[in-house]
Amino acid sequence: MNVTFSGVSKIFEPDIGALIDINLNISQGEFVYVIGQTGSGKSTLLRLITRELLPSRGTVTVGDFDLRRMRNADVPYYRRDVGLVAQDFKLIQSLTVYENIAFVMEAMSVPKEIVADRTRDVINQVGLWRRRGMHPAQLSGGEQQRVAIARALANSPSLFVADEPTGNLDFHTAAEVMKILFAINAAGVTVIMSTHNQAIVNSSRQRVIELEAGRLIRDEKGGSYTAR
Repeated sequence: MNVTFSGVSKIFEPDIGALIDINLNISQGEFVYVIGQTGSGKSTLLRLITRELLPSRGTVTVGDFDLRRMRNADVPYYRRDVGLVAQDFKLIQSLTVYENIAFVMEAMSVPKEIVADRTRDVINQVGLWRRRGMHPAQLSGGEQQRVAIARALANSPSLFVADEPTGNLDFHTAAEVMKILFAINAAGVTVIMSTHNQAIVNSSRQRVIELEAGRLIRDEKGGSYTAR
C-alpha cells in the first residue's frame, strides 16, 4: 500500500510537537528506514500509520484509507492489511509460538483450516517450526522477534511496519531478522522500519527518512545513516 503524509503535525498536551508539518509519500513495494535520535518522532510517525494515534493537523492516507476520517468500527479491518512489529514483541506469555500466531487469525474468525495452513506457513518462513510448541520465555530474544514477525505476517499484509525490530539483538541475530524483512519486501510488501542501527542502514542502502525534533530533515533514496 502507498502511504502519504500531507501537512501532518502531531501535538501532545500541553504543547509538545512530536511531528511538525510532515509531507512524504511512500510507494507500494518500497523499503524505507526511518532514522533519528530518541525523541525525534520516529515512533509517533509509525503509530500514525498504524492508527494508534491520529494527527493533530493534516492527513495520513494509507492505500484508499484516510486514517483521520476512518470510523473506529473500520479500524480492525484496516489493521488486517497492516503488519506491526513493536519494540517489546507483545507476545502472549501463556501461549506457545504456534498459538501466538494462530490467535491473531482466530480473533478475526478466520476458518480453522486456513488458520492452520497460514500458521504453518509463516512459522516456516521465519525458521521456527521446531520451536512451535515452546513458550516465549523459552526462546531467545531473536527467536521472540521472529515470532513477532510471523504473527504480523499471519494476515498477509500489504504494509509491514517495524519499530526498532533489531534494537536489542546482537549483530548476527539482527542480520537474520533483516533477511526476513528483505524477503517480505521482495514479495511486494511495503516495509517501513525505524532503527538506530547504522550498520544495517549503511549495508543495504534503501530509502532513508530522517527526523529531527519532529521535522523531516532528509528523504534520500539509496541513503546511508549520515547525510552525504
